[in-house]
Amino acid sequence: MSATTGVRPTKGYLMEMKRRIGFIERGTEFLKLKRDHLAKELTTSLDVLKGRRSKLLEDLRIAYRAVTAAYISLGPTEVRSQVSSIKSRLELEVLPRSVMGVRYPYIKVEKKPQIAGELDITLSEAAEKVLGILDDILQLAEFEARAERIADELGKTNRKVNALENTIIPSYRQ
Repeated sequence: MSATTGVRPTKGYLMEMKRRIGFIERGTEFLKLKRDHLAKELTTSLDVLKGRRSKLLEDLRIAYRAVTAAYISLGPTEVRSQVSSIKSRLELEVLPRSVMGVRYPYIKVEKKPQIAGELDITLSEAAEKVLGILDDILQLAEFEARAERIADELGKTNRKVNALENTIIPSYRQ
């Protein structure tokens, strides 16, 4: 029996250790592939986020100007009164999606508010602009949640790979 590890130096035990090391190394390779794929997905998501965020900010500025114009022309009480008369509401469904085992929300718009014919022309134009950017806002939220969850999983996977390569595999080789 070995004094340092407490195991018998038999051929069967040596073959079992080689099998375990091979299994751990294959697992490490799969984790490296997952890490690389998650890094690629994260980079893609961040590039999309960057482009959509700048477009959304510009669209929000335009919509804000339209809402301000409606407030100036109608007054705050009339705007509140007309907006509260809208009967239909926004309905969403949040569904799960997955990338390499990382679940993130997918937002599906079931029903948008119908505003045609119910509002003053300036308020109607402002509402159309706000509703027009609603899909962009929801998609941006979806991509942000996706990027955040992928980044978390990437960190976990990277820690696992490092632990296997730097601690577990060397300890088995001794």
